[in-house]
Amino acid sequence: MRSALLILLLAASRPVRAEELRSPFPAGAEAGVFSLLQENDKFSFNNQDRYYTQGLRMAVNHENGFYAALTQEINTPADTLSANPPLDDQPYSAAVYFSYGHGRVLERGGRRDVLFVWELQLGVVGPAAGGPTIQNSVHRLIGVPTSMGWETQQPNELVANLNLDFRKRFELSGGRPGLRDLIVRAGAELGTIRTEFILGGQVRWGRGLGRSWGNTTIRQSPAFDPVERLRGELTDPPVAAWFFADAQVEVVVSNYATDGGNFRTSRGVPRAPIVGQLSLGYSFQFQRFAATLYTSVRSHEFEAQQSLHGIGGIKLDLLF
Repeated sequence: MRSALLILLLAASRPVRAEELRSPFPAGAEAGVFSLLQENDKFSFNNQDRYYTQGLRMAVNHENGFYAALTQEINTPADTLSANPPLDDQPYSAAVYFSYGHGRVLERGGRRDVLFVWELQLGVVGPAAGGPTIQNSVHRLIGVPTSMGWETQQPNELVANLNLDFRKRFELSGGRPGLRDLIVRAGAELGTIRTEFILGGQVRWGRGLGRSWGNTTIRQSPAFDPVERLRGELTDPPVAAWFFADAQVEVVVSNYATDGGNFRTSRGVPRAPIVGQLSLGYSFQFQRFAATLYTSVRSHEFEAQQSLHGIGGIKLDLLF
């Protein structure tokens, strides 16, 4: 898996030539942004190792709006010390999937305040996703007890999704122009990874807001990140920084992490049909580099869930 990941990132990060017909990026992409996003429940306020416990996404966005990404998700029950967790607890599962998509800022009478993104995902859920290897290796490294019930995880299945994301930005009045805005978004995830519909909004205050389309979490957002935000012509002044507060609601039709296998028998739990999420974070950009820190709290994703769940994230971006 590590070799495949290295080949993907090296291939995606090279400048694209017209004769390279098998490249996933059309000719004409001259610059790009490499992004690394790490999510873990250890970064949250309640610091509990359970449910959606780990996410890692590496993405390469090119100047023409096309992008590719590789993502891993890991989910565990609350009881990770038992080899046979309770049947009403979230089952062990892991997913690895490749994403390819395109984001476009729509021109509307000279305004660039609307964004549309489509994304295709293809991957695998089950032992082939490497969940126990990654999680328990990290746990041994940091001196945390390993998770004992991975033998009960979902079996291997191929998964696929089509995801759509629509965003509109509004500048908020009051104070100096350009220091506050609101980004409203609507999304749909359709497939065997997740099928859900998302409505959300994000309020931001700071400087350099026009360089970004906001920050959202791995499972409910595409990997698109506009290259223009780190280009030289938009870095005057060279430093941009802002705080943000985000809220979203998800109407969940299916979710591999709670429902279990789509085509093979496995553990599953009754999911909650509506899930809410609140997030707080901070973004900082300096010339070719950007960083974002955030923490989120989520309502119950399945009926027997013991408590609200927290997840936090660290995102790093570098223009190449």
